[in-house]
Amino acid sequence: MSTTQIYQYPKPLPVVLGKRAALFLFIGVIGFLLVKVVGPILQTGPEYVVEAIISGIPLLISAGCAITALTLAIVHRMRHTA
Repeated sequence: MSTTQIYQYPKPLPVVLGKRAALFLFIGVIGFLLVKVVGPILQTGPEYVVEAIISGIPLLISAGCAITALTLAIVHRMRHTA
């Protein structure tokens, strides 16, 4: 990553993963709400499949990013205290 100014520096991986977790959590919640609002209007049978795809996958990615960020933060603290 190129830094052209002094105050710009690469962010730690837990911070990047935390922001991505928040983004995917937001996408998952919006998708879930969209399916819950639009689903009853359309009265489709495979609503659960669409819901799983639209909101489930971003929520799984969000959970993975959050768990990884927490794990990295804990490992980083353990290395600095030891």
